[in-house]
Amino acid sequence: MRRNRNISSIISGGPSIDLISAVERFVYRNPIDQNESVCFSEIDDDLLRIALEASRISENTALHKVLSNLAYIYFYLQLYDDLDWTDEYTDFAKYATEMFQHMNIPVPSEFRRKSPEEIIAARDQHRNLFLSGLQFFVNSAFAHLWTRKGFLFDFNTRLAEKISPLLKHEYPALAKDGQLPRETYFPKWLVDMIMLRERGLCHYCNCIVASPSIANQSYDIDHMTPIANGGTNDPTNLVLSCPSCNNKKRAKYQMMPDTFFWPKIT
Repeated sequence: MRRNRNISSIISGGPSIDLISAVERFVYRNPIDQNESVCFSEIDDDLLRIALEASRISENTALHKVLSNLAYIYFYLQLYDDLDWTDEYTDFAKYATEMFQHMNIPVPSEFRRKSPEEIIAARDQHRNLFLSGLQFFVNSAFAHLWTRKGFLFDFNTRLAEKISPLLKHEYPALAKDGQLPRETYFPKWLVDMIMLRERGLCHYCNCIVASPSIANQSYDIDHMTPIANGGTNDPTNLVLSCPSCNNKKRAKYQMMPDTFFWPKIT
């Protein structure tokens, strides 16, 4: 796969911002060119696996996985591993240097050398360091997107499209045709993250449902995209709800418009 690549367009605004733009284009099926369409098709092929894995709650959410795939393709495969985009290896050294700086990783001194052979050797020597540093951009992009519940709803709609057509006799992990098992236990770290994001307010009616000043408070953790409609137990699909709104909603979709903190992934 080849595409027109320009270092300044990747670095401008920071790679995390570029990653957010890329995942938005992926979710809304709006590639910028044919090459990106091919890229999105490859990620879409992996989306079923990601959706099935989202039957279990994990700090490494489905969105983290899609962001990781995008970062690997755009920042590593196309600009680090493949050097066909430049005739001057010093351009690559500049790209690597700027990326390490964005990752808050000390720039390896080998990238300051000038000869093509030395730059290629530096690339090979620090390949794993570069790959591990991509998680910085993934976490940064996720931190921004975690607060955008309209986008999270649309992302989980994409996941549901993968789950809904599945048959239980072909996918035994399903609870029934087109439905994953419903998670009934939500770990404290996740409840805390949701409460912090929602500020104790019901996602649907905006009433206070969780506050230190409320005695015997009652609230639910609800699936924005219902399990009955192919929704997952991914943290990005969960919101705070008062019992009344949760019972009223049941298996209906109810989207809210867009209006960090996240545990460390081990």
